[in-house]
Amino acid sequence: MNKLAAHANRRTSQPNILVLGTADWDQAIATNQHYIVRELLRSYPLTYSESFGLRKPEFRRRDLSRMVKRLLPRRKRSATIAMKGRPRPTGLDVVSPIIIPLHTSISRPFNKRKIHRLFRHWITAEGPKILWTYTPVTYGLEEYADSTVYHCVDLLGEFPGVSASMIRNQEARLAPHTATAIGSSQVVEQHLIDTGFKNVLHWPNVADVETILNERPTESARDPKRVVFAGNLSRAKVDFKLLRDIVEAGFELHLAGPIAEGGGDATPEVEDLRERGAVYHGLLSLEELSRLYWTCSVGLIPYKLTSYTRGVNPLKTFEYLAAGLGVVSTAVPAVQAVPGHVVVVEDAIDSAAAIEAILSVTNSDAVDSRMEISKMNSWLGRGESARQLVADTFADIDTPGSL
Repeated sequence: MNKLAAHANRRTSQPNILVLGTADWDQAIATNQHYIVRELLRSYPLTYSESFGLRKPEFRRRDLSRMVKRLLPRRKRSATIAMKGRPRPTGLDVVSPIIIPLHTSISRPFNKRKIHRLFRHWITAEGPKILWTYTPVTYGLEEYADSTVYHCVDLLGEFPGVSASMIRNQEARLAPHTATAIGSSQVVEQHLIDTGFKNVLHWPNVADVETILNERPTESARDPKRVVFAGNLSRAKVDFKLLRDIVEAGFELHLAGPIAEGGGDATPEVEDLRERGAVYHGLLSLEELSRLYWTCSVGLIPYKLTSYTRGVNPLKTFEYLAAGLGVVSTAVPAVQAVPGHVVVVEDAIDSAAAIEAILSVTNSDAVDSRMEISKMNSWLGRGESARQLVADTFADIDTPGSL
């Protein structure tokens, strides 16, 4: 095909988008990458690659079951996901790489061959190609992309079980090949700049506000002593002592989410809270979780302050606000205090007092204000930004000067 014919083909074709995730598609909790895929699919078909496995696998049922599922024949694996997993929208192709979940000099050649073979349809596709990756471990796929977006939602090198030196080296390698980098918090944004990425955007995590608002009851069912934490119940992330203090202060604590989704085991801590009177709901759909939110008065972000959580931007802040909840959070840098709505505490001792302070302003006006704040931080707006970024990138690629 000559250059003019190739250019004509590019002008009439949509971009081929490959998203490299750090989670499986049917992971218990929907994350930024799941929502970005949903939003991009409103305009573009795409391929989503499940995690290459950044964290060192553990000899636990959770990790072993994931490995077994990857080894199932594709048809059987797809049927299992269809019955139990997250729905797959029209236009989405989910790929489950079967590689060695270690990225050393010994395993890299094998993994690279497997990955390049697996994504050959994207590598050889006609038309412009966009790589949107949540992992810096790309095995050189950016070399086949016309444009690469690195969407960094965590300080990956600080996550327990992940090699900090590997992440550092891979991010430094990826930086010169990246057209746009996105940081989910100011700490992550600065990390990207310091690593050498150019054109760094700040996209704080947002929430599926519309789903939560749709579950609003016709009459208030709020319990003034009921507080909730929804998220990954992980020792590495959650301050369980703070949660115990809240229960002992007389509040009715409700918990929802997986136990130690990202590694380790926090079952003893959750069982201890249950014995003290907390209610553990297990995994809930967002609709079920929204109905729980509407019965509570305060949403908690009880994170430990570590090198990892300093880069975290909890999307649950806006989930809570969408349901009219006041928010009490530990001093995670990305959570900003909002008088009357969001209180940031320096230690566990202040948490009960902060909850009482929030409860004193939980009235209909406060609920309406919180809902309005959430609407400004929803996937409705972020989806438009994501699709516009692809459209602008597509327009930049699709110019005569780019040939």
